[in-house]
Amino acid sequence: MDFRSYVERNQKVIDFVNDVTPGHIDKYTGTLDYACARFNSILLKLSQDVLKADQYRNDVEECFNIIQDFYLYTVRLTNTHWCLRPIFKFILHYKGKVQIPKIKILFDKINN
Repeated sequence: MDFRSYVERNQKVIDFVNDVTPGHIDKYTGTLDYACARFNSILLKLSQDVLKADQYRNDVEECFNIIQDFYLYTVRLTNTHWCLRPIFKFILHYKGKVQIPKIKILFDKINN
């Protein structure tokens, strides 16, 4: 498992969050910020323990895909016409309630 590739591929999400005007962060970019921070903490912890890294390999890949998917729909929400925004908000609401908590669960498993 190469943690460097995860960090490099996740850099566009971090840049997107950093480019948001300070004071105008909405719930979607805030969720991305927290998810990326937790994911990077997971990678840091796993880089210190090779056995745990091997054990949680599939979970890390799933969390990475969740972040990338949430980022994709957040970008679509910000760049789309106003009449399609409710659809993207509904999708993001679902992903935020069902998929994003998997990152926190993995973070808690690794910290304990």
